[in-house]
Amino acid sequence: MHTRLSRLARRIVPVLAVLVLAAGLAGCMGAGAPEVEPAPDGGAPAQAAVDIQEADGAQRFVPAGGTDLTLKIASGSENKEAAEAIAYAAGEAGVTVEMHYMGSLEIRSVLEAGGADYDAVWPASSMWISLGDTGHITRNAQSTSTTPVVFGIARGRAEELGWVDASGATASPTTAEILDAVEAGELSFAMTSATQSNSGASAYLAFLTALSDSDGPLTADDLADAELTGRVAALLSGVDRSSGSSDWLKEMVVADPGAHQAMVNYESLVSQADRELEEAGAEPLMAIYPADGIAVSDSPLAYVDRGQDAAVEDAFLAFQQALADDEATLAMERVGRRCGLGGKILHADDPEVQAAFSPDWGIVDDASVLKSIPLPAGEVIGEALTLYQTALKKPSYSIWVVDYSGSMYGEGKDGVVAGLEQALDPALAAASLIQPTEGDVNVLIPFADGPGEAVVAEGADTAPVLDAARSREPMGGTDIYAALEAALELAEQAEAEGRWTVAIALMSDGQSETENRARFEGAYDASGTDVPVFSIMFGSADPAQLDDLSALTNGRTFDGRTGDLAAVFRQVKGYN
Repeated sequence: MHTRLSRLARRIVPVLAVLVLAAGLAGCMGAGAPEVEPAPDGGAPAQAAVDIQEADGAQRFVPAGGTDLTLKIASGSENKEAAEAIAYAAGEAGVTVEMHYMGSLEIRSVLEAGGADYDAVWPASSMWISLGDTGHITRNAQSTSTTPVVFGIARGRAEELGWVDASGATASPTTAEILDAVEAGELSFAMTSATQSNSGASAYLAFLTALSDSDGPLTADDLADAELTGRVAALLSGVDRSSGSSDWLKEMVVADPGAHQAMVNYESLVSQADRELEEAGAEPLMAIYPADGIAVSDSPLAYVDRGQDAAVEDAFLAFQQALADDEATLAMERVGRRCGLGGKILHADDPEVQAAFSPDWGIVDDASVLKSIPLPAGEVIGEALTLYQTALKKPSYSIWVVDYSGSMYGEGKDGVVAGLEQALDPALAAASLIQPTEGDVNVLIPFADGPGEAVVAEGADTAPVLDAARSREPMGGTDIYAALEAALELAEQAEAEGRWTVAIALMSDGQSETENRARFEGAYDASGTDVPVFSIMFGSADPAQLDDLSALTNGRTFDGRTGDLAAVFRQVKGYN
């Protein structure tokens, strides 16, 4: 249960697989690469001076003096933790590297669209290249590291479950035993959406494969087995918070460990979370490896051939090769990535690497723990992801709190309606695998000076919400807090039933009156709820107001002021 003090602390100080796709796991160095020794002095890897810049949601690594060429890379969000290795490689290659972080489905879509304007893709798993590269535009793909997808469970809870003993030694429960704990009400966990993020997709496919009791890869016949899919749906009923990003999921758990005592995520992000948790005086998460198969991310970096000049591919190859240097692999392993063949650790004698793979956190540095599930065929993966979204995932209860103040007249309203259509219209949303399902509930609360009447749409028929969004005319001032208080009442009722993952999505284009701010914050603190507010800002919305809401509710602020607003709405829906 939350306390007022913990919420105040969050407001004041916000805490900032592969499924084996080829025979065997490739490490950072490639199949024939030799092992290397760590830096002799144990210090930070040497690298050329590189300026790291943040702009428009991207991260740019610019070597000193600048460069004539920029590599634009569509990357999984988990690669944010590899910034030191990326900076080193950019400096060594003498090329500016621009990292655009996104979900796995987005990377797949980039490839399906011919690569857009990206020069390379760097997803968490080769699966997304295999599924998306229908035009065969990628080449020179090479694994940069491996990391398994594991359960990270707070030590006290793991001890209660019998998966950690008093000495800190961990057990490896079967997936069926994990299911038993969920059905007994002894375990709930946060997890990324299987249709939006690789860690969620990989874990979900591992659940299906393990519970099928088959020695081979998942098949279409398995997906038609009602007993199997029922067991997986029961396991997914244990999800207490969803996310579209593995990195953000880690940040969410760290920000409120009392509310979220378990997550499914990359081993490397469990390690990163534990560093932050211990610094904050909280108990660590213990890495638990399911005994009957796990998914392993191979983090492939591949060139996208769009007909660029040969110099672009040369720069890519130089950057890719630099990522395999001793200094880069050392930096990778210091943040919990495995860089040796088959998941072996190359720099095991380095103190920082030892800390990243600490046995005190249940992390097993022996590569034998990486018992990867066999890869399903591409069409089976696609069918499984659709099945997840339409039938197996825990249903969502989404409350859309939408600004209809006078400033929304014209383009503002048109943009919001288009965004809601992309997120809620079954046909449009299906393209992003976020379509509403029979178990979902969507609620529209329009607001201006105060909240309007809530419009509810149950199941896959979202027409009542969309019709109301189209027909309402903007007028009046802006008070987001009164509207959020109305949303909170509905959210509390839904959360108490326990049937859904519950979230509030707030859209505003202006600065809000603050008369009701303290009242809403007090109501949220008193509610003891864990419902996040995901805010979309556009127009002249006040970032500070929305960021405060994110800190209060352990939510997230999305910037819709530039770019495709409809795409931002799709992204928000991917979080619930």
